[in-house]
Amino acid sequence: LNVSWTVVTGTAIGFVVRYSTDSGTETDPPSDAMMGTGITATSTTLTVLQSGTTYYVWVAAEILGAGVQGPYSMRVSNLVPGAPTNLMISPPSGSCDQLMVTWT
Repeated sequence: LNVSWTVVTGTAIGFVVRYSTDSGTETDPPSDAMMGTGITATSTTLTVLQSGTTYYVWVAAEILGAGVQGPYSMRVSNLVPGAPTNLMISPPSGSCDQLMVTWT
């Protein structure tokens, strides 16, 4: 699941990204939410997620010199798609050197 955000002008030195299958509140993730820290880019990829599951994500800035983090962003969510079904491989009509892959 790719997550990206826009930096608000200020003294952020990095970002904390928390994610969970529990929706928490709009601006407060649940206490057991997974956390990624030390992220210095404005995007990250969340991996090892369950297919067909909705994940909720919050981002907060780590503040330079304060040793604290700012407030969390508004919660966003996304469904991690499940694996394709009904996978079919067949040669296109009149072709011997190609294969067509289709799924639903």
